[in-house]
Amino acid sequence: MVIHKEYALRRFCEVPLKHEHSKALLEKICVHPALLKKLVFVTTRDYLPNTMLISQVGTSEAGFELQLGHESEHLTLVNGGLKKEKQQIREAPIQDPLKAWDVLQDFSGILHVQLVFKEDIPDWYGEIAIPNEAIPPMALRPGWGAFIREQVDLILWAITLKEQIDEALRVRDERLFRESLHLYNEVCQSCFWQL
Repeated sequence: MVIHKEYALRRFCEVPLKHEHSKALLEKICVHPALLKKLVFVTTRDYLPNTMLISQVGTSEAGFELQLGHESEHLTLVNGGLKKEKQQIREAPIQDPLKAWDVLQDFSGILHVQLVFKEDIPDWYGEIAIPNEAIPPMALRPGWGAFIREQVDLILWAITLKEQIDEALRVRDERLFRESLHLYNEVCQSCFWQL
């Protein structure tokens, strides 16, 4: 059975929703084909830009939230060390479905929608919801994402330090060589993978 977006939204509205105006918003979206085409149902909205979350009564998630924008991380070299900077380009989350409707009128792009169910995810939602590719399956374990990010940071720092060591040898700077080598050895010991 092929599940359509409109069918999924109408099925979701059959049970009580946590935010009282969520049903009205979903009904408006159902009769607005241009907006309906922009929806992509996901299993989780983590790390995705342009998201909307709608929950049924009895869940621990927020009742409704529309979050537009994106977040990015940049690594820069500052004083010989790696510095992580997060750049958030997000509008304030909208938690009122009626205000969200006004914003969605001018929205262009893809809107990632996560429907949160009180009990197990029904088969009809499983057919249309795509796994979030921003999260590897193993990352669903608590703390896994933080561990991977930390390890990637350590590897990048080790690469930077290796370049500093090579440069110190090239220019015969003993102080920079010793400092960089000391840090490099500490980073290598902290890294899960052998460098």
